[in-house]
Amino acid sequence: MPKRYGIKDRDVAAAWVIERVFDGTLRSGDRLDRQEIADAVGISRVPVQEMLAQLERDGIVRTEYHRGAYLERFDPEVIRETYDLFGMVSGRASESAARAMTRELSDELDDIVTRMRDSDDDELNDLSWEFRRLVNTAASGPRMRAMLSTFRTFMPTAFVLLLDRKRNRSRILQHYRTEYAALARRDAAGARRAAEVRSAEEGEMLITELVRRGVFESDGRSELA
Repeated sequence: MPKRYGIKDRDVAAAWVIERVFDGTLRSGDRLDRQEIADAVGISRVPVQEMLAQLERDGIVRTEYHRGAYLERFDPEVIRETYDLFGMVSGRASESAARAMTRELSDELDDIVTRMRDSDDDELNDLSWEFRRLVNTAASGPRMRAMLSTFRTFMPTAFVLLLDRKRNRSRILQHYRTEYAALARRDAAGARRAAEVRSAEEGEMLITELVRRGVFESDGRSELA
């Protein structure tokens, strides 16, 4: 994985791990070798240790005393739980942002949603997170922002995976337009609902994609094709 300027080494290492979870190279219960990760990413073991501590806080890995770090359970139900929780927290943030909406913030969000339409996948990923950053910081307190930060490793890498399918892209864009419309008219309940619905559907999209790639076996619950 090429390193990106301005990105911390621990975040590069975290993305390396998550990418291998998503392609099936790493499975539930697999041991994570610190030196192997450091060599693969081209960094020292110190940021790798920082990364593992971060992923443990995020519920992605667990560490066992004198034994090492292991990947936590990863299956469709874990995906659904992750996206349900992200929807709840980001929905609460969107609700607060709607109540605190200003003309300046509305214009910024409008510009982002407009640019999303003609963006390539990398830009769409960046724009979606800029949208979320603006919403999350509009009126959320420090505890809310801290909770949202626990998703910063998993979600962006998952979002890139979703964009492999054009049908997913159109659904995602529609969700952001719906959420922005609610925010712009200061509809707090509508903004919260839009964020929750978007997150839940993205979770099902991800499960469908991971089944298609052979990482999961179908559990018969996801209806997205």
